[in-house]
Amino acid sequence: MWTDNETDQDLLGFSIHAELLRSIITDPKMLPVTVGLFGDWGGGKSSILKILQRELEQDENVAVIYFNSWVFEGYEDAKSAILTTLLNELRDHRNLKNIIGDETKALLKRVKVMDLLKLGASAGMAYFTGNPLPLLMSSVALSADKTEKNDEGATDSEESTPNKLSDLLKASQDSIENVRSFRSDFQKLINKTKLKSVVILIDDLDRCSPERLIQNLEAIKLFLNVEHTAFIVATDRRIVENAIRLRYSELFTGEKGATTGDSLVTDYLEKLIQVPYTLPKLAPHEVRSYLCMLFLKKYLQEEVFQEVLKKYVTFLTTERYAAFQLGNELASIEDEATRIVVSESMRLVEACSEAITDGLKGNPRQIKRFLNAFWLRRELARVAHIPHLKDHILIKMMVVEYISNERFDDLYQWHRTSDDGTAQPLLELENAESSEDIPEKYANWGTPRLWRWIKAEPRLASEDLRDYFWVARSALSDTLSGVRLMTQAMKACAGELLSKVEPERRSGVSLFNSLTEDEQVGVLGVVMRHAMQDVMDDTALRSLLDLAANNHLNGAEAFSRCIDRIGAAKLSPGFGITLRAFKAETGNRASELVGQVRDKLAKSETNVGRALLNKRKQ
Repeated sequence: MWTDNETDQDLLGFSIHAELLRSIITDPKMLPVTVGLFGDWGGGKSSILKILQRELEQDENVAVIYFNSWVFEGYEDAKSAILTTLLNELRDHRNLKNIIGDETKALLKRVKVMDLLKLGASAGMAYFTGNPLPLLMSSVALSADKTEKNDEGATDSEESTPNKLSDLLKASQDSIENVRSFRSDFQKLINKTKLKSVVILIDDLDRCSPERLIQNLEAIKLFLNVEHTAFIVATDRRIVENAIRLRYSELFTGEKGATTGDSLVTDYLEKLIQVPYTLPKLAPHEVRSYLCMLFLKKYLQEEVFQEVLKKYVTFLTTERYAAFQLGNELASIEDEATRIVVSESMRLVEACSEAITDGLKGNPRQIKRFLNAFWLRRELARVAHIPHLKDHILIKMMVVEYISNERFDDLYQWHRTSDDGTAQPLLELENAESSEDIPEKYANWGTPRLWRWIKAEPRLASEDLRDYFWVARSALSDTLSGVRLMTQAMKACAGELLSKVEPERRSGVSLFNSLTEDEQVGVLGVVMRHAMQDVMDDTALRSLLDLAANNHLNGAEAFSRCIDRIGAAKLSPGFGITLRAFKAETGNRASELVGQVRDKLAKSETNVGRALLNKRKQ
């Protein structure tokens, strides 16, 4: 099996991205700079940081520090944690020992004893970023303060408000001066190192809570972003934008507020991160090369693999649009058993790389996990004495299982109704000239990805699928679930959609808009499970309605399935009141589907049905 850890061994051809980032962060004309290395969960961001760290550690004119934000998630003060950690790392760096000890000690003492990180920090951020969001939040808090009760039970008078405003302004000015002083002393420390560049690599930021994520970014901008410094922040851009939106959600209410909020969120992110770089997804030929290298690393001896790796690195510098292939190396493998298994693996890569690329969207981590699940199922077939299982058919079956559990269940039901284990309806699908020609009863198979799966080799309509389903439905049937582990964006979105706080649910809908098709399916699965597990809590159903109101047909379909499975009798009158307020729009498929569900419920002799009818009688 293959390990699922980040590595500085480049099997993806990502050294080119690392080299590009290195050229930015070591260019004196670019410093100080904060680079955002944006990409999906499992897309290779951490591996690029590891490659960068390895390369930069060989440069005596550069100090590089790796900081894992997630490790300090539990600390009370995230800003203090990042400042303390980075100062300690600088002090103990091999190039800086006995050079900046006194300066580091003085700054560490200030972090501990001063209220530097809390006193009027919002004004400090507004001042140093040029964005009003943090200061506006202070104004919101001040406005809310007006309604607080005093000791005698009366509300605060108008006379007390100027005093509070004066205190806020004084605290803000003190904070700005404190930040200036800290930055000045930190700059002197950096200058004393005589290094060309101090590079801080920040990983796993998107695993932090929204509040901690913002605190870490603001600590960088406020206290550490001085001359000769460079920060590379590896994260999912959607998570950062959502954290900003959630942190300042009180400011964005109503349609106008939401529009203004998007603009402010974008502006605030641009102030925090000056150079955004989005990691591209792997192309089909790159997935083929990656699969090839994974199999070679698994089966070849280390010294032989290192030789192949050198050839692979050279290949990547000259070929951008072709997949890596073995040449004489295959024939030179002395062990016959190893040579046979490597040959079979290379043929498997050729046969299945396109299906894996399309099914898993070229995500390196998901590819590894998919291969691990494939290996487990193949081993199960071996120990169960099923020798005729074909690898390329097994992989194609696993791809559709990954794409859609519902369509995989369709195949399962089709093969059960036949005498020979074939899924006969597949023949109609495979013979269709285009997705538009798919019969209406199989309309759910007409999505672009499923259509490409249908047409991909091998064709399955004439295959006996019983053994393949036996492997999939065995005790190891959950092995593929690891491939679909929730990304940080999915976790954040699902959590917000299930929140009882209205601004958080609105933020969840906004985040849902930015998710990929696969991620949306995963989030909807979580929301649906919550809806059906606790029918007394209609939060999940309300969120599905919100998604349908935002033209998400998959949200409306999930809502319809939930209602069917829960049953009208278990729905509360209160939910009926919510549903009858939904505005169905003609021509909008999502809206029309919810309207059909509502009409069906209104005809039921249930509490929710009567609640819906009451509105119509008024």
